[in-house]
Amino acid sequence: MKQCIVFSVALLFAVPSVQGGEWRYSLEYEPSYSTNIARTATNEQEEITHAFRVGLRYSERSTVMDGTVSLDVEHRSYVNGVFADQNWSYLNADVTWSLVRDRLFWVVEDRLSNEPVMNRQVWVPGNIQQTNLFSTGPRLRYRFGNGTGVLADLRYMNSYAEITDEFDSDRWYLAGTLFQDLSVQTQVSTNLTMTKVDFRSRDADDYRRLDLFAAWDWQQGRSGLRFELGGSRIDFDYADSASGPHIKIVGNRHISSVSQLKLVLHRGYSDTAQQLRRDSRAVPVGSSVISSQVYTVSEGEVIYRTEWLHSTLEAILNYQKQAYLDSATLDQDLFNGSLVMSKGFGATLSTELGASYSRSFYEVDGRRDDLFSSFAGLHLRRTRHLGYRLRVDWERRDSTADSADYSELAFFAAVRYQR
Repeated sequence: MKQCIVFSVALLFAVPSVQGGEWRYSLEYEPSYSTNIARTATNEQEEITHAFRVGLRYSERSTVMDGTVSLDVEHRSYVNGVFADQNWSYLNADVTWSLVRDRLFWVVEDRLSNEPVMNRQVWVPGNIQQTNLFSTGPRLRYRFGNGTGVLADLRYMNSYAEITDEFDSDRWYLAGTLFQDLSVQTQVSTNLTMTKVDFRSRDADDYRRLDLFAAWDWQQGRSGLRFELGGSRIDFDYADSASGPHIKIVGNRHISSVSQLKLVLHRGYSDTAQQLRRDSRAVPVGSSVISSQVYTVSEGEVIYRTEWLHSTLEAILNYQKQAYLDSATLDQDLFNGSLVMSKGFGATLSTELGASYSRSFYEVDGRRDDLFSSFAGLHLRRTRHLGYRLRVDWERRDSTADSADYSELAFFAAVRYQR
């Protein structure tokens, strides 16, 4: 709920009591122009917008605290009044306090961001809501002398959506891991997680979940492989129970000192709150279904990143199939591919180019949405604290649904002060 958001914001002002941290703040003004601000198939409307942003960030890496809390507040106004003026907040917190050194910790995580109200509709004001995911609780880590150890987490988690009431929930989960080091490079473990989910909406079905799986980890140098195999069971209050496999493979390969390849394969159960807590999501913007529904997810992702001569290149391919247990009308297949390259020219000038393609397929009616986008940006660092940015974005959606196509060309300019 909103109390959890307030609590996380309070962390931003509580952490200065811990020595060794770093404060940063930023001020940014960004005017922009769009050829089709409402992203409609017909009657396109041009619009000029003004965005003002204030950012505050605290980070620390010490024996007492490890983590970062950042808060950004944005006000956006529309000159022609196509949309009403808006105020958005973004919070990202990952903080771990050490209560007993190397043994007992307290963890706080928070994600306050924007998600769609209706996932099939375009991503524009009026179809955007703020969502928040807050979790906190203790973590115990203990190693015995023979290479055996335990890791345990007890968490309270709260999910909140500004409009979609059925997303609001209180969750408790207990996760335990018993691991054994077979060698310097190899570790095996048994993992058990018990979760209890209570939704505040009467239309949502509360459930209890049990996950049990074994894991094998291999790490050598900067490359590694993790394999998980087990099963999950979900007991709903009203619907039939469900059970299925838990399979996950994560591989990291450092091809060279500057190139890395990552592969992720996953099959198991998930829901929107779980997916939004993931550290990285390559699925298309606006593809999330903000609801209480549980689904089976089959996913594959490949990420390649390389660096050379002040340049970086990152390529991502992601496929995800979501099959909902209690609402087949939400089933969807998602594919996303993106390529982003940046290049620096000395210490003050850098450029960024990118392109992406995504496809969303909805099984209930066979609808298919293809989204093409590209961008180019120029960044100039005038002084240590002052910088400028120019950017142009182009986006087009081709859909099999009537009146769902659109194209948009947008130009952005920004001046940013930070210290």
